[in-house]
Amino acid sequence: MPVGAEVYRAVAEDDDLSSGDIAFLTLTRTRETGEIPPGDAYDPIGHIPAYPTPATLALANGREVALDTVFALVVTHSCELDRQKNLGADEGHWDCRLAVAPIVPEARVQLGEGETAGRASWEAIAANVPVASLYLPALADLSAIDPILPCMPWPRAFADLRGLSTVSRRMVRADRLMGLSADYLGVLQRQLARFFTWREIARHELVEAMVGRRIVSALPADAKGKRVSVALTADDGSSITVELVAK
Repeated sequence: MPVGAEVYRAVAEDDDLSSGDIAFLTLTRTRETGEIPPGDAYDPIGHIPAYPTPATLALANGREVALDTVFALVVTHSCELDRQKNLGADEGHWDCRLAVAPIVPEARVQLGEGETAGRASWEAIAANVPVASLYLPALADLSAIDPILPCMPWPRAFADLRGLSTVSRRMVRADRLMGLSADYLGVLQRQLARFFTWREIARHELVEAMVGRRIVSALPADAKGKRVSVALTADDGSSITVELVAK
């Protein structure tokens, strides 16, 4: 389980923007009136809930703009952040859109029913098992990583990749709190890869669960060129569909 002192780094005002920066931002999204994120149903392994209830601005035709003012994590890759700068463009013409994920602190999280369910879910989140989150450990005192920061705790939390939004780079620079360490940026990149590639086509943990079981049925589900989808059924009745590539 990651330790806070190993995960975070101080950020100076004149430091370049970076993937992993954490800032206090207002995120917007358009939705049907009253619509909420899918919560536990989306990722049953981690039981990740919806993030905080937003302020709303009514629109026509049963729609609204939802506003969440929260800490958020920059997930745009650092090389993309530097692209316009490296081409010599004036700062006023750099692309203002940075992809960020809202950060949900423990106090705003409701996990299942009963103490056992909540504990099991946080264990999964802390191990970065859910595809849709990046665990952010607690810090007893923010000033321990930067004396300029207030002497106050940072709660354990997670960045919710389901809530990706875009904001101005100037907003991020103005309201940065801290950033992720170089080592933990690698964990962020892994979670992004899992989120964008695994959530629709496969769940690795389901494949791992089949290890040691006997396959009693293998039925082709779909074939496209050298790729074929096969539905596998194990001797205990569990099943999973995998995609195979012929060489």
